[in-house]
Amino acid sequence: MTSNYVDENGLTTQTLTEIITELETGFKLIYGTDINMDANSPDGQMINLFAQAKIDILDCITQVYGSFSPTSAIGRALDQRCAINGVIRKGATKTTVQMTVIADRVLTLVGVSSNTGTPFAVKDAAGNRFLLSADSTLAIGVNLLMFEAETLGAIQAPIGTITQVDTLVAGITSVTNASSPTTQGVDEETDAALRYRRSVSVSLSSQGYLEGLKGALLSLTNVTKCEVYENNTNATDGNGIHAHAIWVVIEGGDTDEIADVIYKKRNAGCGLFGSFAVDIDQGNGFNLPIKFDRPSYENLYIELTITSLNSAHTIDDDYLKDQIYELISYGINEKADYSAIASLVKIADPLAVIIDGGVSSDGITYVPYLATPSIDGIWTISTTRIAITVV
Repeated sequence: MTSNYVDENGLTTQTLTEIITELETGFKLIYGTDINMDANSPDGQMINLFAQAKIDILDCITQVYGSFSPTSAIGRALDQRCAINGVIRKGATKTTVQMTVIADRVLTLVGVSSNTGTPFAVKDAAGNRFLLSADSTLAIGVNLLMFEAETLGAIQAPIGTITQVDTLVAGITSVTNASSPTTQGVDEETDAALRYRRSVSVSLSSQGYLEGLKGALLSLTNVTKCEVYENNTNATDGNGIHAHAIWVVIEGGDTDEIADVIYKKRNAGCGLFGSFAVDIDQGNGFNLPIKFDRPSYENLYIELTITSLNSAHTIDDDYLKDQIYELISYGINEKADYSAIASLVKIADPLAVIIDGGVSSDGITYVPYLATPSIDGIWTISTTRIAITVV
């Protein structure tokens, strides 16, 4: 049997060492056993070149073979595998925000939707640009206008941070975002999230099954996180869920679409728990209130004490804070794990040595891992709540 093959156990390929041994054996058969094949000899270098070329081809074959499975495929190959199950990667969306624009004269500004010119733009201190959504005629004084981020993705817009006019127009005296974003943009769905959603999607055809309900909800537009809890006992449980009821906790998505999916996928006769209620017309003259909840957001505090392996290397604590903020994201009822944060820091700066640290809900008591106060909670991170001490 060849050294590289596919059988019932999957794909088997040679290692680099095996390839070199095979080539050395072949060279000895051609040139004799006394041939010099040291690594620095001409023949030894030629063998290494041939071996590297072959291992590169085998690595490519391994990647292609792995791409046939949605559990190991990446990027576009993963998109193709998931499409077999009717699961499409969710694209990025834009952050929209209402801006307070003050003018000292009547004037007209160009918006994105008109395509008649360069849209009026504002920006924050980080350089994130926000474009006026539609053509607008401003009155003297305060004007409330809708803007959208120029860039797709999870562009943050904390209150009072968008204060710079990027498109200079005579008559505009000041701009600011006095309220939170109307719509928070999200990044394109990651490979890991898409794999998970595809794995859940195989339950979509089930009726009244929790994973089927969860999979259907995660397939809705702009739904980012979801958990479905069930109390199958005869009494209210410790989480407050009523007897024989389910509790859907979901982030994002249209409330009417969410209610419709819950109505279609829930167990017949099971109770529904939650503070949101949307009436569904059952077609028999009666409405059924479909209940669910949005997550509760909990502030997470992170503390790290770091030193450097190399005394000549400077630890950039602001960069590390940004990396933690950008790359750590928690699901509903997911524990905050300090070791995962420490691993991320090590990847971001290989010369960083984490001496001590932990996570906290109050910024006082720090522990290795931490659950949210309730099962509907999501930990949220801010660079202002990350404390890094460099020693």
